[in-house]
Amino acid sequence: MWKKPHNWLIAAAALLVVALLGMDVCHAVNPETGQHYAVRFADRLIYIVFIVLSFIISDVTLLSAKKPFYQVFLAITNAIVLLGFQIWILVDFFTTKLQTGLRMSSVYTLSVGAVFPLVAIILLVLAVRRAADEGTAQRIAQAFARQQGKKQ
Repeated sequence: MWKKPHNWLIAAAALLVVALLGMDVCHAVNPETGQHYAVRFADRLIYIVFIVLSFIISDVTLLSAKKPFYQVFLAITNAIVLLGFQIWILVDFFTTKLQTGLRMSSVYTLSVGAVFPLVAIILLVLAVRRAADEGTAQRIAQAFARQQGKKQ
């Protein structure tokens, strides 16, 4: 399973998503007091749901290593989930109002972790291309072997 590069890409995407549990979505600094404020991914239930769902899909994708076309389907599904997660992060950031009445985007700045789902999507797209190539090669080899068996 680990001999194939697309499995490494899928695992890297899964690790990126799990790493979000220890990261901030956005942060702010009070210029008067110097106090830091942050909104963590682990603080919001919907973010945890997206992270766990993506990680489960990644695990199932890795377990289906002998069936490259299943991996393609599952990796695309995971990429769609992560795209929804990325959109949710941005919509939440730009529409959430704080207790002061200000929007979150006017006080906080997005952190590096906010783009991790996008990076994971890129890794999954690369994995889909490699898995699809492998699946196509397998089917061609099987068809060729069947054809050779009929000739003899």
